[in-house]
Amino acid sequence: MVGTEHGEQFTRRRFITRHDVEDAVTSGQPISLKGRDVITSEAAQRAADLGVRVEHDEGARSGSGSSARTSPSPAPPAAAAPVASDADLRRAVRAAVVAELGSEPVQLDAVIDRVLKSRSR
Repeated sequence: MVGTEHGEQFTRRRFITRHDVEDAVTSGQPISLKGRDVITSEAAQRAADLGVRVEHDEGARSGSGSSARTSPSPAPPAAAAPVASDADLRRAVRAAVVAELGSEPVQLDAVIDRVLKSRSR
């Protein structure tokens, strides 16, 4: 997912959720964060609880090469990082999509509802 406006690379942001962490447990693979990826606080806590390794690719964030740092997922303090409600997640995803695209796509709320509903099964 590369854009070439003014010769710069553009990568889309991924949101890693607790479902992705649970999938990683099943597959036995670590979670690999690159570039602008975001792991939700709930997913970070779930990774810590289940012992899933979260790898942060620092090179992609800073553009300074390919040095990668691997660390266990930090367990945020319960008081500092409350579990986001569905409404909070919906708002965050909506804001991120609009920020990425620069405008609101048609039927954005319907798509977000459908995705959240399918992920909660």
